[in-house]
Amino acid sequence: MHGRNSTPADVAQNENALNCLLNANMPLTSSSHDQDDAPVDLYTPAMLADILGVSVRIVRRWHAVGLLRSSAEIMQLPYFDFSQLAAAKRLTRWMEQGATVQSIQRQLRLLRERAENSQVELITIENLPITADGKRLILRSGEHFLEATGQLRFGFEHVEFSSTGEVTPATVLPATVLFDKRRTNQSSRQPQTRRPHECESLSLEQMVDEAIAAEDEDDLACAVDWYRAALSAYGSNANLCFQLAELLYRDGDLAGARERYFMALELDPHLVEARANLGCVLAECGQLELAVAAFEGTLEQYAGYADVHFHLARVLDDLGNSCRAAEHWKQFLELAPASPWAEEAKLRLDQLAPLLDF
Repeated sequence: MHGRNSTPADVAQNENALNCLLNANMPLTSSSHDQDDAPVDLYTPAMLADILGVSVRIVRRWHAVGLLRSSAEIMQLPYFDFSQLAAAKRLTRWMEQGATVQSIQRQLRLLRERAENSQVELITIENLPITADGKRLILRSGEHFLEATGQLRFGFEHVEFSSTGEVTPATVLPATVLFDKRRTNQSSRQPQTRRPHECESLSLEQMVDEAIAAEDEDDLACAVDWYRAALSAYGSNANLCFQLAELLYRDGDLAGARERYFMALELDPHLVEARANLGCVLAECGQLELAVAAFEGTLEQYAGYADVHFHLARVLDDLGNSCRAAEHWKQFLELAPASPWAEEAKLRLDQLAPLLDF
C-alpha cells in the first residue's frame, strides 16, 4: 500500500523507530543503517505539513495513496524520515504547478511502467529521476525524457534536473516507435466532480473515490456530501468519520468537526490522531478544560506523541498553569528537537523560566 515491499534494512530501521517512539523519554529519531547508525529525525504528518506550508490532510492523502512511505506507525499515526520530507517537497512543487494527487498518482504509475529495467515495487518517488513541467511529470530514462503519455520530449539534452525540479520549455513529439500507443491517453483523463444524487448503486470504495476527487478539485462541500452519503449508505465507520471531521474543519465548521471526531472515537477509541485533533478543535472552540482532557487522554494512550505535548502546553499556558505547561514544553523538546515548532517551545520555556525553579 505504501509504494514498495519492505527490505531487511527497512525492517531493521522500522524496529528501531518503533522502539524509540514507544518510549516516551526518547526523541523522535530512528537509527539509520545506511549512514553509520547516525540518528534520523522523524516527523508526524502535522510537523511535515507545517514545514511544507500545506494542509495536514494533503500529507495524509499522500501517505494513504502510497506517495509517501512511513518509517513507523504507532496506533495508526505515521512517522516520516528525511527522505520522505524530500519526497514531500517534490510533491508540493508539483501540486503548486497545478497537478492533483490523483493525476500525480496516475502519471507515476505509468512512468514506473515505462522506466527501463525497473522493478515496479522497488521504485519510489524519491529515487525516480522525475521533474514536472506544469501539470505533466517528466521521467529521465537513459538519454530519453518521457511523459506519462508516452510522448518523447526533446530540448533536455543539456538541462540537468535541478534540486528545485525546474526545467526549460521543451518540444513535444510522439514517441511512436519507442512506446506502446495503446496507453497514450490513459493519463490525460481528468476527474469530474459528481454529486451523490447523480449516482446510484456505488460501492463504498467508489463513494470514497468520489469524495477524494471532489477534494482534489477543492470542492469541499461536495466531498462532505459524499462522505455523509457513504455513512448513510454503509453505516458507521471510524475512518470515514475521521475524514469527514477533517473536511468539516477545513470548511470552517468547528462544531461539526468536533462531533465527528467524537463519533470516530466512539467507534475506535484507539484512533489517537482523532483524539489529538479533537483536543485542538475543542481549544479553538474555547473549551480549554475539555481540550486538556482530550490531550491527556491521548497521552495516556501514547505518551510519546510529541505534537500533543506541544498543544497541551499551549492550552495549559492559556489557563495560567505555567508549571504544568513547562513540563510539557520540555517533554516536547526532548521528543522532537528537530520539529518546526521547537523554536516556539524554547521561547515559551525562556519566558516561563523566571516563574519556575529552573
